[in-house]
Amino acid sequence: MTVRTMRKVEPGEVPIDGGTAVQDHPDRPVFRGNGEYDYVCASCGNVLAAGMDPRYMTRRVRVRCGRCRTINIAAEVSVQAARRPRRDEAG
Repeated sequence: MTVRTMRKVEPGEVPIDGGTAVQDHPDRPVFRGNGEYDYVCASCGNVLAAGMDPRYMTRRVRVRCGRCRTINIAAEVSVQAARRPRRDEAG
């Protein structure tokens, strides 16, 4: 399997449409699939998702490592929350 390192979630970077999966046991990945990539923790290298296809490891997938408690995200770029422009209520 090819290994991909997830990245740490930056302060203030919380997508409103995603949740955080918690790894209960450090020796068991949170997700298992039939893809070609293993995703590991950005801090300690613990396997968080095994055999996953990148199509399923989107910006919405966050995992808290069971070994070091770091919250990891699969997205390689910073997640920016979509904001609607503020409308003037007076007019």
